Amino acid sequence: MGFKRVFWSGVVGMIILIPMAWISFRFLNLTEGLTGGLIENIDDALIIITGNLPAGADFLVEILAGAIIGLVLVFLFPIHWCIYYRPEDIGLIIAVTAPWILCCVIASGLFAHSPRGGIHTSLAIGIGYAIILSIGYIVLAIVLPLGSAVLDGLLIGLTDLPYLVAILTSILEGCLIGAVFGAFIGSLKYKPAGAKGKKGKSKGKKDITEMSEENKAIESSLVSAATKCTNCGAKLISDDLFCTNCGAKMS
Repeated sequence: MGFKRVFWSGVVGMIILIPMAWISFRFLNLTEGLTGGLIENIDDALIIITGNLPAGADFLVEILAGAIIGLVLVFLFPIHWCIYYRPEDIGLIIAVTAPWILCCVIASGLFAHSPRGGIHTSLAIGIGYAIILSIGYIVLAIVLPLGSAVLDGLLIGLTDLPYLVAILTSILEGCLIGAVFGAFIGSLKYKPAGAKGKKGKSKGKKDITEMSEENKAIESSLVSAATKCTNCGAKLISDDLFCTNCGAKMS
């Protein structure tokens, strides 16, 4: 995959991760699993809060809010944290990894044509989010140092990791797991170079066959145009002026 293709696959994959995070938030109980049941039914609360909005807008706002909450939780809680602190909660591990897997599978299906392409697509998604979130934290630390300190303290209390380490670890683990599935999708669309060579070889063989058939046609036409010498009976071509056997002039 070229750089431009990898770049756009990463951009599209980053967009795809948003609805995937909403699916995990809405249907896989992501919030309840990460908080150990401390926060429950937040998805139903969003539906109630947005119920007074105009028709259509309430559904859109509910999806957008749920997607943002899902993204925040996926980025702040690394997969290894879920395995270490909630090893018995298989549903939580699925809820954290599912957005990455679905995102990488869909993006690889759209852009990748080889296992390497699927890996590059998955890594591009992670690198894109890592750059955006890291720059946002650096800007916050410069503009509002107290805010970045509070954010670090909050993440250390939740995950035993400061903000940057937590999000970078979450993104790295997520995109690496997604890369496994992305590589598989890319392998399904992979066409080896040998297949093209074989096709070219068969095409060349076809050309040789066609040439031999043309030669046979020419030879048969020459044979059909052959004649005999009236003097000695030797076989001649109609274009011959004298017999090649006895030298008699052809009439």
